Amino acid sequence: MIWNTQHINPQQDLYSYYQEREQKKLQQHGDNTIAIVGGGPKGLYGLNHFVNRVRIDRATKSYKVLWFNNDELFGCGPNYSIHQPDFLLINYCIGHLNAFHDKYSQKEDQQNFMEWLSKVKCIGTDVQPTDFASRALVGYYLQWVAKETMRQLPANVQLQLIAEPVVAIAEQHSKARIETNTGSWDVASILLATGHCYNNTPLINESEVTAVSYIRSPYPVSKYDDIASDSKVGITGMGLTFIDIALALTEGRGGTFDNGEYCPSGKEPLIYSFSRTSLPIFCRGPQYQEKRPLHLLNASKFKLWMQQPTKIDFEKDVLPIIEQEIQLRYYAVQFNENDLEHLQSLINAIPLQHRFTLHKLLKPNLTSEEEILRYIEENIEEAQRGEQNSPLMAAASVWSEICPSIAELYSSVGFTGNSQQQLDQYYFGAFNRVSYGPPIANMEKILALARAGIIRFLPLKKPTIRWQEVGSVFVVCDENGKATSFNTLIDARIGRPSLHQHNAALYDTLLSQGLICPHQNEAYFPGTLSMDKRGKCNTLARVPIYCYGANTEGVFFDNDSLSRTKNDTSCYWVDDTIRTL
Repeated sequence: MIWNTQHINPQQDLYSYYQEREQKKLQQHGDNTIAIVGGGPKGLYGLNHFVNRVRIDRATKSYKVLWFNNDELFGCGPNYSIHQPDFLLINYCIGHLNAFHDKYSQKEDQQNFMEWLSKVKCIGTDVQPTDFASRALVGYYLQWVAKETMRQLPANVQLQLIAEPVVAIAEQHSKARIETNTGSWDVASILLATGHCYNNTPLINESEVTAVSYIRSPYPVSKYDDIASDSKVGITGMGLTFIDIALALTEGRGGTFDNGEYCPSGKEPLIYSFSRTSLPIFCRGPQYQEKRPLHLLNASKFKLWMQQPTKIDFEKDVLPIIEQEIQLRYYAVQFNENDLEHLQSLINAIPLQHRFTLHKLLKPNLTSEEEILRYIEENIEEAQRGEQNSPLMAAASVWSEICPSIAELYSSVGFTGNSQQQLDQYYFGAFNRVSYGPPIANMEKILALARAGIIRFLPLKKPTIRWQEVGSVFVVCDENGKATSFNTLIDARIGRPSLHQHNAALYDTLLSQGLICPHQNEAYFPGTLSMDKRGKCNTLARVPIYCYGANTEGVFFDNDSLSRTKNDTSCYWVDDTIRTL
């Protein structure tokens, strides 16, 4: 079952609720004004942490919390906007969704996503942990959590929602001054939960482009409404974002899917998809079952690594064991064998050239569109079998199981600069491609669109893009000169922190003012700002300023936008704020 906004009773949006009930209560509270910058899930979690801590500590001081966001989508942010189409789905089953923290279970009316959905649904279907949901529906849940947090505000905490982008932060004596285009506020503490605010490096020189559409950021998908149905659209990237764009240009235009086939509306453009690897993302079934044991990368192994006095070389010390573990998991399913010694003897009997390897998992060689389509078909078949029965999907699941422990190593003991760079720039994306894919239903739609001739996959080696004035088209070429042209270019990559590329307006301003500096690991600069291992900005000592979420990438690893506990730096911000104010 895939749940969407049509399956629940009407819900009031958070900003309207705030305007009706909270704005009337605003008061000034002297020096104890703090700010949360960013209205998505991480900003919500920071607010919830602070409110609950004030209640638990029975603080007598009065606080005013200013919550900034670029628009009125507080609680959900753009990724889980309640206004986006229901065909945009989350990529894991709903049994894992819970926006509350266990430590506050006695202090608030906590409901995980399944419990909330069971109360607000308007159809008789039972809610199952292996179901999926639209991102808009998850957005309504997040906004409900925010409403519950607001309803339980202590008398000494006032909350103000400011729907304006923060354009600058300046030092102001013992405070920090937050500026928008219409006003400024002096605050004593800041949580920066700015989310995915980063632009990609331009694919082409924009000044050369005339009379054509170059879309640098993929969301919201409503921006594709003006693309003509007779256009040829090139999409760089073959991951989750590509799927969203493809569905917006097809299902979002009235096309329908029926029993594995696509019924076009006649409004679809022709879509070309390509990437530097030509590898589609793996889909996956509901991952809500007991896993087979990890033989090598178990808790004791990670405990030994955590006790090391020096940084770890990811490629030399960790990656070879990951490869062994993935091979063991693959054959454990194939041979239905969990005994390590017997399993290893079975693997040793297989000729080396025929063994399943990490390279075969991460880097299959797909040289034609037919091979790409067959790869997608086989992945769907394996995902339908599930991790318990498919050796391939079992092997792919190893990364998601060990990733929390890898993240702990990353932010505590640390990896050497060169090996961290390899992990950040290659292995992270390669492993995520096979481990964190979309629901099977979405990849079945992509396959149906390809069979209908609406999506064409371009297996290009080292693709380059240029603008051609003759005909006003983009041209993508591979290293052998094979070329394809199209009218519209969409960048489906998700930007990551990159201070040296000046790809986020707020952080670029802070950098130019000397208020932040780049994080560095030996000779490697990951792209984010310098912070300590609790997320506190290293260069603004007068005011507690903490980072939480995507802006910590490079210091912390594998941020999950919905996780309440992974890389939770907001708890440290709350501790520091309450202690110092």
